[in-house]
Amino acid sequence: MDLAEDKEKVSRRSFLGYTIASIGAFIAATVGSATAIFAASPLLGTRGGTRVTLGPVSGFQQGIPKLVQFPVARKDGWIVENDQKSVWVVREDETRFTVFVARCTHLGCAFNWSPSAQEFLCPCHGGRFSLDGQVLGGPPPRSLDRLGNQVEGGNLVINYEEFRLGIPQKVEA
Repeated sequence: MDLAEDKEKVSRRSFLGYTIASIGAFIAATVGSATAIFAASPLLGTRGGTRVTLGPVSGFQQGIPKLVQFPVARKDGWIVENDQKSVWVVREDETRFTVFVARCTHLGCAFNWSPSAQEFLCPCHGGRFSLDGQVLGGPPPRSLDRLGNQVEGGNLVINYEEFRLGIPQKVEA
């Protein structure tokens, strides 16, 4: 046997060592990439709400707030439940609408429109809001939360989102 041939031969022990090292590297890469994807998924995930059709635009009178309730599916693992949500819709003109989340920005209580006072009133802590959602009185830290909307095929469509309560900034919940 030649010395050069001997160096090119891989012993059984060396082959087993290379194989075990390769398997270990493969497992480490698989676990590492899965961990990285899991850790980065909140950054990569799409938020931004749920599209909801509120109905034909003809169902909303100009300048008169209307409460609209609708279900939103909430998925928790394998369980899907429908939560009942509400928004207040104010029709500005033929094509423009303002849509407010129907929760007070103070503690999330439901508020109502008072036609006599021409204000949104929160009965829990005395929060008061104007027709355009600005705070008129009480403890709410910011104006009412507005939602994006558009008219599609004669229907008012919103992008329903919820926001953190009790803070001055509008931050997604």
